[in-house]
Amino acid sequence: MKKLKKLILVSAAVLGLTAGNASLVKADDFINGADISILDEMENSGAVYKSNGTQKDPLTILKDNGVNYVRLRLWVDPYDANGNPYGAGTNDLNRTLKLAKRAKNKGLKVLLDFHYSDFWVDPGKQNLPKAWQNQSFEQLNSSVYSYTADVLNQMKSKGIYPDMVQIGNELNSGMLWPYGKSWGGDGKEFTRLATFLKSGVQAVKDTQSSNTPIMLHLADGGNQSTFQWWLDEITNQSVDFDIVGISYYPYWHGSLADLSANMDNISERYNKKVVVVETAYANTLDNLDQKTNAVTATEEAAAGYKASQDGQYEFLTDLVDKIKDVKNNNGLGFFYWEPLWYNGNVSWATQAGMSYLGVSDVTGNEWENQAVFDFQGNALRGIKAFNYSNLTNLLQNNSFEWDGYTESPSSWKIWKNGQNSAIKTESYDNTRYKLSFWSDKAYESSIYQTVGKLSSGTYKLSIDAMGDTSLETAELYIKNYGGNEQKISLKDSSTWKTYTIDNIQITNGQCEVGVYVKSSANKWLNIDNVRLVKVD
Repeated sequence: MKKLKKLILVSAAVLGLTAGNASLVKADDFINGADISILDEMENSGAVYKSNGTQKDPLTILKDNGVNYVRLRLWVDPYDANGNPYGAGTNDLNRTLKLAKRAKNKGLKVLLDFHYSDFWVDPGKQNLPKAWQNQSFEQLNSSVYSYTADVLNQMKSKGIYPDMVQIGNELNSGMLWPYGKSWGGDGKEFTRLATFLKSGVQAVKDTQSSNTPIMLHLADGGNQSTFQWWLDEITNQSVDFDIVGISYYPYWHGSLADLSANMDNISERYNKKVVVVETAYANTLDNLDQKTNAVTATEEAAAGYKASQDGQYEFLTDLVDKIKDVKNNNGLGFFYWEPLWYNGNVSWATQAGMSYLGVSDVTGNEWENQAVFDFQGNALRGIKAFNYSNLTNLLQNNSFEWDGYTESPSSWKIWKNGQNSAIKTESYDNTRYKLSFWSDKAYESSIYQTVGKLSSGTYKLSIDAMGDTSLETAELYIKNYGGNEQKISLKDSSTWKTYTIDNIQITNGQCEVGVYVKSSANKWLNIDNVRLVKVD
């Protein structure tokens, strides 16, 4: 269901931080996760899943392609008074226990996502469960604790206690409205919200057999100001948690550079791990049902990636690169949101579900073109992105960190037309470096690296770049790899942007990768994070 964004700009001072269980989560255990909450209803509706033409258990297909974690949402009572299900997975406790056991039996870890509602919640709505409708604030707080503890104790008794717990879903505007609303009240909004969160956290601590990482989750991952406002308030209230979960969809939430800046700020300002706990992208613009897709040509243009199998793969692998590059090694991984929801046989809501939300809409699925399976259930190239974090960057000194300030970065060669190379590495945040092309005279230069001993196969080359859009020429290129030289222009953005050359077929065991710039005086290009990875 399309996420609603509540943009609230409030300034706040940074106050106390809490230690939590952050040390329990290792950044080198990269999470390649999938939210599979829809799976049981999909299979009950007749969905099948195939890899290379062979029907298999979808969890086997996901695991074989690198998935090591699943996320399961939990609704309190997703049925109306007559027992009609709300749809979209109808994720009550029984179904959640069933999926958790199935995942654990496959050797997959489980993140449990408490919504504290009977159906969808996000920044635009945080509806009370029906059974909690007439409770006072104190009664609600007691319900949060007892419900959370009861669920976790049941999972514990069945040997499927979650490996990570998420208290609330997309909490920008709070939870359990109106008491837990984070804005527009009497100034004590965050005190009440924090009280609810602390009760959920305490239930985890009181039921766990060993320390379990706890996540708080916000939407609008490219909006640093919203995250900072909310997290400043929550840390001021001394809520004890370990991980900041982020919803980031490139067509709604800004650029990857915006996301990177936000993740770095979370890492440095709060010393918290970050997980992009919801993300997705389209594999086509085709629509299978009457429900308008979340990604159409408009969203495709905003995202900057083609809505195709390759575009889906390129976005996800670029995202992984950004998460792995978070400062202080605090980027923990990602979860793809509903990669198995490939048709509209399971609707985003039944009529009963819409009635609970108080909306009128058509049934269907706006997400089917963002699954990592096609409309017939065949696994697509995007599924291979789950294994991308395990692949090796074949370039040396790819982020220009080895030497500090220098005009001759290690492992790279420089070519210049004349005496003026215009190339040097510079610090841009006092901790990390970039490489810059600039001179007060006209210049023509390139920096390049030759890579040998490459096995034949398919490779992906990418780079982060920003620069003067009036440069005469600025290009990322690859050549001498057994095919024709390929290149892409780097001069269309004055803010950081990721550029990619994909599906490179290297056949002769080597290649040359470089950046070439030709410019008049006083024009510039910055580059960072050059990556060459074998992806097949």
